[in-house]
Amino acid sequence: MTLKLPRGDCYRIPHEKGGTRDYSFAKKAGKNLIFVDGTTLRPVPFDEQTFAKMIHEKVAVRQLSSNWLDRIDIHALMDPTLENTPKETRKKIKRAQSKVAEAAMYRFYVVLWDKTPEDKKSRSADGYTDFIEAHYQAALNAGHFHKPSYSAFRRALEKSTPHERELVDLISKRGNHNKWVWDDLWVVQKLGEAVDEFYSEGCPKPADLQDVVVKFLGQAIEEQRARRERGEKKLKYPKRTAVENHIRGQETKERLARRDPKKAQRIYGGRGEGATAEFPLQRVQVDQSRLDQWINIYNEDGNVEDRKRPWLVSIIDVYSRSILAAILTFDDPSTYTVQLAIKQMLRPKTFLIERFGTKKGATDAWGQPKEVTFDNGVENPGLSMRLLFADAGIDMEVAPIETPQAKAIVERGFQTYNQGVWHSAPGGIPYKPHAVPDRRLKPEEKAQWALDYATGVMWHWIVNVHHLRRNRTLEGIPARLWSEKVNDPMVGRSVSKRLDLVDIICGTRLRLRIDGSGVLHEGHIFHHPKVTEDFLKATLPEEKRRSRGKRGKVEIEAIVYPHDCSHIYVVDHVLHRYVRLPNSKPRFAQGLSWAEAKLIKASDRRLDKHFVDEEDLILAKYEFLKMRDGARAAARAERAILQAKKRAKRAAQDEELVVFTLIEGDYVETGTIEPTVRGDAPYDVPQEMPAMVRESSLIPHKDQPRNAQKAKETRKTNDLIKELREAAKAPVDMEPVRAVGANHHALPVINDPSAFLDALSADLD
Repeated sequence: MTLKLPRGDCYRIPHEKGGTRDYSFAKKAGKNLIFVDGTTLRPVPFDEQTFAKMIHEKVAVRQLSSNWLDRIDIHALMDPTLENTPKETRKKIKRAQSKVAEAAMYRFYVVLWDKTPEDKKSRSADGYTDFIEAHYQAALNAGHFHKPSYSAFRRALEKSTPHERELVDLISKRGNHNKWVWDDLWVVQKLGEAVDEFYSEGCPKPADLQDVVVKFLGQAIEEQRARRERGEKKLKYPKRTAVENHIRGQETKERLARRDPKKAQRIYGGRGEGATAEFPLQRVQVDQSRLDQWINIYNEDGNVEDRKRPWLVSIIDVYSRSILAAILTFDDPSTYTVQLAIKQMLRPKTFLIERFGTKKGATDAWGQPKEVTFDNGVENPGLSMRLLFADAGIDMEVAPIETPQAKAIVERGFQTYNQGVWHSAPGGIPYKPHAVPDRRLKPEEKAQWALDYATGVMWHWIVNVHHLRRNRTLEGIPARLWSEKVNDPMVGRSVSKRLDLVDIICGTRLRLRIDGSGVLHEGHIFHHPKVTEDFLKATLPEEKRRSRGKRGKVEIEAIVYPHDCSHIYVVDHVLHRYVRLPNSKPRFAQGLSWAEAKLIKASDRRLDKHFVDEEDLILAKYEFLKMRDGARAAARAERAILQAKKRAKRAAQDEELVVFTLIEGDYVETGTIEPTVRGDAPYDVPQEMPAMVRESSLIPHKDQPRNAQKAKETRKTNDLIKELREAAKAPVDMEPVRAVGANHHALPVINDPSAFLDALSADLD
């Protein structure tokens, strides 16, 4: 097998020390093919049959053809004098062209060298110098003004093949850095592991580049220390920047697809064709964006309460670029704001016709589309809206996440809005967010428009400018393109026949409770006596008793509209119907959204605060609380006094009981009594004795109450005991008895035995 390779073809071949290298074909010498190593610039021979087999097995992969246009720097073919050429690009062009001119000069001399007879050539330094001097005038006539040195001329002869002098072989490679090839197998293996780790799916996310680099460097340092301890050769490994450049340089579409599929598709994949349509309402796009405009929020008195940047919900027809719906709202993106725009798209815009007239079809953009493209966000319609669309014959398409190019038309529409209306309006933000502080701008302080006024200005621009201005992409006027197809009997316009059901479904579903007074939600009462009564009559008998409240409240499913608080719908699952409950204050709620009603109520509360000072209310309530607490304290004191009196009375009664204390000489008689079940046997035992000697706090059982006679005797006994105690408190009166005779002593006479015993007891103590 004979190979015919053009000189200059470059092949990428695996190297024996790891990795790959590029080899450029130079010439054929016998059965060997001579290649030039792109890293070392040294000739490397390959057997012709072996190299053919390597090409067949795709071990040697062709990288560069012999065509000099493919091998030359592309900047050498560009014109640096063209307008709008960047400065850096102009420098690259001049540098590449100077290298080509230098190579052409060398080629002029080496071609003359090949034509010179061998006997007139001298390959010494003086011989090269004399040759250059002899042909310098001819080079000047050919336009080569630079005179090369003998060493540069010698290198030019060595780099090219005799009688096959190619220009690309003589172009200088100064400034082109070759990739460093690491010979150590440990470094090559670890660099491969680092590349595989970086370009992997990761768990739970791909590894960071700096983490991969630090991991490699840490392993390299440990390996270097281990080799030092073993007395081996020092490890040479790349440093941080070299590792980063190596990992980035190994990027391919397949590797990047494992790490970031979206980025790989964006960088390496081709761009598909944008959204197209053949007639109006075939395909529309829906999206929401925050305006580059500050809007004032006014109260009832016309004073500015706050400033905000509203959201714009826009629906654009792909075929004509007509705007089917445009809603300005302070609410964040949600399903309900999108549903509000859909309701506007499905209905004729009578408010525009009343204001501007037909305006050559600029106010006629409405209808039911065949396909709607939504953003993949929280504002996507729910299951109910999807089912309604499917029933109406509308196909829904959800754009991929973080792919604005899937909705390029509506995204470009937002830019058109900003450039046409908002950037030049008072309170507009004409610069990027980071540029506003640098320019010391405060656009929110210049805001003058309210939300309704801004909506009117926006629709004025849409009708009179956007719909009547030629679109460069479509090469036509949106209003003309719309009217021609809509008025064509073969195309026409699709109209929704279920607008009432759309109005019902385009709302927020909540779980509320209803009773005879209606439904209470966020401070609003929705009630009509007849409607509420009929609803309860139908639903109460079917509800389980446990699900009812104490006052007959029933849990229901209600549909609330964020932009209309004048009514709600209640789902009647018994009769399978929607019941409309109006606001109990219809004059207040008419035409108000929930947010606006909330602001008005907040304004009323502020008026109340200005009417009555909050400190006065706090002090008045504080005085009331003090009065209430004082009354409670007085009542507690009275109860405490009464309880103290009761305790004192009880204590006095306890003190009246006779407590016997045994002293030396007392006689105790012990006996036994047959116990009874109730303990009420009529034995002749003092009833008070067990109570007087008992230490427990239990009250003795009294089954039979004492009669009046026994109570009378007890009172007499107690009175007698009290008299004896009072008498015992008197001093002891002992009078001596006169002696009968001279030798006899007088004996004392004890008049009061009780007092004598008490005195004797005190002396003994």
